[in-house]
Amino acid sequence: MLRVAICDDNNVFVNKMSQAVKSEFTRQNNEDIELETYVSSELMFQHHLIKPFDVIFLDIDMPELDGFQLAAKISGSNDCYIIFVTSHPELVYDSLYFRPLNFITKSNDSFFTDKLHSVVNQLYNEMKQNTIIILENKEVGRVPLQIKSIYYIESSKHYVIYHSEHNEPIKIRGNIGELEIHFSQYDFARIHKSFLVNLRHIFNIDRNKDEIIFKQGFRLNMSKNYKQTVDEKLTQYLRKTK
Repeated sequence: MLRVAICDDNNVFVNKMSQAVKSEFTRQNNEDIELETYVSSELMFQHHLIKPFDVIFLDIDMPELDGFQLAAKISGSNDCYIIFVTSHPELVYDSLYFRPLNFITKSNDSFFTDKLHSVVNQLYNEMKQNTIIILENKEVGRVPLQIKSIYYIESSKHYVIYHSEHNEPIKIRGNIGELEIHFSQYDFARIHKSFLVNLRHIFNIDRNKDEIIFKQGFRLNMSKNYKQTVDEKLTQYLRKTK
């Protein structure tokens, strides 16, 4: 069960936010969450040290520790997802230093509800990509690999090769068709009979050259047979992670 905290010195907003957060988690994943609410940032931090939270909705403008000070302490104590919630949208760029999952502006209209829906959707996608798989071959033995670190998977006869940000390419026996089905839940897309890519790392599509451009700067050829499907999947991915 996810442990979720809401921390804001406005008690009225805390009550409103708690109802909205509970509703959104139930709506998207039919999941009960362990939710704690705080009007004291110091108290929330002490409880986080004892039993860490997985997700924290955090106001920026607070007495005692403000949201940025608290985020700095949390990042040094335990991994968790921080979502800043504030009535000061001009602080969004300052918040990026703390690498939050996202930023929600307080409001009383449907924009707030829509943004919360988008953020919780993004949270679940991020959590799925944090899944660790174990690869094994004769040369390197057993290798744990976080899904979000995988750039792409390449087919080579009766083998597949995992290309990731942390390791040399890892070659194991496998079928890319079977992997395409399995990894679809993690936002991977087939771009070629030989390539299965992680949409997380895609920067753009070069339609003139039929190539996929990765955020890291390299490119892969894209088959014309997959062109429309890849475009649709990338568009869907960007919409749900914006």
